[in-house]
Amino acid sequence: MFDFLKVSKDKKKPVRPKTMGNPNKAESKGTVKIDKFVFNIREINEKGFILDPYDKDIVISGQRFRFEIDAKIGDKEVKGRAEAIVTKVVENALAAAFLTKFF
Repeated sequence: MFDFLKVSKDKKKPVRPKTMGNPNKAESKGTVKIDKFVFNIREINEKGFILDPYDKDIVISGQRFRFEIDAKIGDKEVKGRAEAIVTKVVENALAAAFLTKFF
């Protein structure tokens, strides 16, 4: 029958299959280091990036900040120091727009 509908004899609750990682999360496209904290980049383009998860209170919406980046945008490698401005912070994600031109 269906594996995911198995019932444990002692608890009488369905046993869910074990999955590797979270299938809803996108793979990291690089890293951003703000102060001493390193964050994964979920999305990146020529205009900015989204950090996910972002679980620190280092910067707030509207704040300019400097960071170190190590990422790949398309076929271009982006590595070095730059400046950005926070456009939005929601739940466990931070969106920022580049102030430094890489291209």
